[in-house]
Amino acid sequence: MTYDELLKRINETYPSMSPQVQLAARYVIDNAEDVALLSMRHIAKEAGVHPTTMVRLGQFLGFEGFNDLRDLFQHRLRLSPEDYVGRARGLQRQAGHAYELIDEIEETSKKNIHRTLHGIGADTLNETADFLLSAKRIYVMGMRISFPVAFAFYYAYSMFKSNANLIDGKAGIAADTLRDIGPGDVLFAISNAPFSRETVQAAQYARRKGATIVAISDTEISPIIGANDRNLVIRNVSPTFFPSASASIALVESLIAIMISKGGEELVETVMKSKEQLDQFDAYWEDQP
Repeated sequence: MTYDELLKRINETYPSMSPQVQLAARYVIDNAEDVALLSMRHIAKEAGVHPTTMVRLGQFLGFEGFNDLRDLFQHRLRLSPEDYVGRARGLQRQAGHAYELIDEIEETSKKNIHRTLHGIGADTLNETADFLLSAKRIYVMGMRISFPVAFAFYYAYSMFKSNANLIDGKAGIAADTLRDIGPGDVLFAISNAPFSRETVQAAQYARRKGATIVAISDTEISPIIGANDRNLVIRNVSPTFFPSASASIALVESLIAIMISKGGEELVETVMKSKEQLDQFDAYWEDQP
């Protein structure tokens, strides 16, 4: 069965589906990329149905279960011509429609942030914040479009903790920075499909050395993640040239905020000292009276 044949079958059989299966069917039609990349439980939560409903949807459509249905979505994604060149040409077709494009970017960003933070959930964010605070050292890594997210975390975290190292790849020394990573350490890695080769290699090396990976990624099927690692799945849909970073930034802000909320007066004093040190260098412009 092709993807187009699947859509035709859903449309034809939709009236005879139960209300819950209809919800699931509507979700998979509207969120084809998520169906290809995310877990069945995550998809069911977003659709507002029980995970078994996703299985029933697959069976209703003639598959053995949901995984066989998802295989078709993954196959479609692999065949998609939507690359950087395709996106650039798509944007050029919207020339003269700046207002519509801005509205689309705004609405997409809102949806990305909501689905990311609520999809991960407060409990997981809280547990991840605790885990990061307990780390001996944190190595922060994000290449190319993911670098601003990695730097935002590193800079904010360094205002109240002094055990972070930023791996930025300057002068080709990413491997050198990771040389001493080991048990008790965390590699906080940000990368989305198509995954940066340097980040994947860093994760593999860190895992061999006994460190744990905490990743921000756009899929649960990630080459960065091993069995004992933590993967925070974000939504990065964008009508523009590159995947959206809005949800990743919001996720980093949330983790930082949760960690600060747990720090007590000692953390506040550390932030104060950081601010005083910056003031000694006149780091920020101030209007003269």
